[in-house]
Amino acid sequence: MHYHIYCKAKTIPSNHKSAIAEFEKRLSAYCSTAFYNSTSLTFPKNLNGSSQYFLLVQNGVSTYSSMEFAKCINEMQLSGKSTVHVIIGYTENELYKALEFVTGYHPPASISLTKNSLSAKTLALLFYEQLYRGYTILQGKTYHK
Repeated sequence: MHYHIYCKAKTIPSNHKSAIAEFEKRLSAYCSTAFYNSTSLTFPKNLNGSSQYFLLVQNGVSTYSSMEFAKCINEMQLSGKSTVHVIIGYTENELYKALEFVTGYHPPASISLTKNSLSAKTLALLFYEQLYRGYTILQGKTYHK
């Protein structure tokens, strides 16, 4: 799987950058990730959405437990779609405006990772952690060492 993670932030603090880099290194055994931070959301003009997932991560009541999120990852892998665009910190309106130029996309799924109100930067870091946790669960590995 390929994850493109878009975070609505002008800058990312160095401690967040180093934590994200560590998770990207650990995740490289299971998937590839690319992180983008910008105040405006744009997708490549030639993007064909029919072969990709769009996932909007928001604050709110948690949608999935770690085990349920791992099952969600597994279902996405089995679907035949190989790319997931994870949108963090942008509103639904900003997402749909960016999707205007994307052909054939399915409506984006919306999830929440915590009931706390967190910044987009912190939500992005939390998403990386949950993604890594989900893959370690799928592999039957111990998460905490």
